[in-house]
Amino acid sequence: MTENDDVDRVMYARNQQYKYSKEPVTGGQPITVEQAKALRLTVFGACDTPPRGEWLRTGFVFREPEKELSYGLRARRNGTRGMQTAIQGYILKHLLFTNTNNSCMKPSKQQQLDALCKSITEVLWKIGDNEKVIVCLPQEKSYVAHSLNYFQDNVTEKLHLFELTNIEDLEIFLKRYLHLFQDDPGPGSLLLLYSAVLTRGLSKIVSDLMDEKVYLISSAEEGSICIVTLMLTGRATPNLHNGIVNIGDEQHYAIPHYGILARSEVGLLVHYEETCTPVQVTQIPGSRLKTPSYPIWITCAKGHYGILFNTNRELLRNHLAERRYRAIHIL
Repeated sequence: MTENDDVDRVMYARNQQYKYSKEPVTGGQPITVEQAKALRLTVFGACDTPPRGEWLRTGFVFREPEKELSYGLRARRNGTRGMQTAIQGYILKHLLFTNTNNSCMKPSKQQQLDALCKSITEVLWKIGDNEKVIVCLPQEKSYVAHSLNYFQDNVTEKLHLFELTNIEDLEIFLKRYLHLFQDDPGPGSLLLLYSAVLTRGLSKIVSDLMDEKVYLISSAEEGSICIVTLMLTGRATPNLHNGIVNIGDEQHYAIPHYGILARSEVGLLVHYEETCTPVQVTQIPGSRLKTPSYPIWITCAKGHYGILFNTNRELLRNHLAERRYRAIHIL
């Protein structure tokens, strides 16, 4: 299958006002042995042992449409929850503030699919610096053999990589294969994470983490904060402060710690467990996370993720309304 064939299919889909379907995956470039191993190492920290199983069987699944809470994903309390909650933030953005039919708290099935597709599109496009996205989708054939150096997970070694350089084409492409992200059980969460990592670039992800011995999927029960910041800001940074802070002492040169470089559309609030270990300045969310563009916040309280939102966007444009909102929730 050639690159021109992929382009022709995208153009045909655009001309036909392509809708959601469940077509088999065709085209793309098969993953190489080196790419598969590097991907597993960067994400899981090893490629010769089984990855965390929840990533292989957790998709993006909505609650029943046109009901109470039908805007919400069924985010399980496992390692995928942090990323799923971040995507939930963007879903709320599209349902509440970019929907041409006004806010929708009881979306139909079609509205759920539209919000999920637009959210994944927006997240990946941001991670790709508005230039290029690589989407990972599985096929049947395995390209990496099981060995002492590589433990097959039935997903990574079967990936095909699709490169898209136009946001409209990306959204059409995701409509075509959105069902692969929604299968439950299915590897939808892992497919999105892999796509985000390859779009950002393996070397940039390692640089974002600031430690070659650290990897994206940590031992945290509901997922690493770095996965959340990758989805919200396009960078997998563990630092939540504004801008750049140089940290050092008399015995060490100051090292720049890159935090949040621009105001986030969806915010992040963190509550740490009270311990004897002081919270570093870089772990405290700055104003670019605390006052996002939309009144939607991902919350992380003692490692457990949730979401806080308000249907009134004016909340963040009026300091009096913001103070009333905070007072209500403090009570």
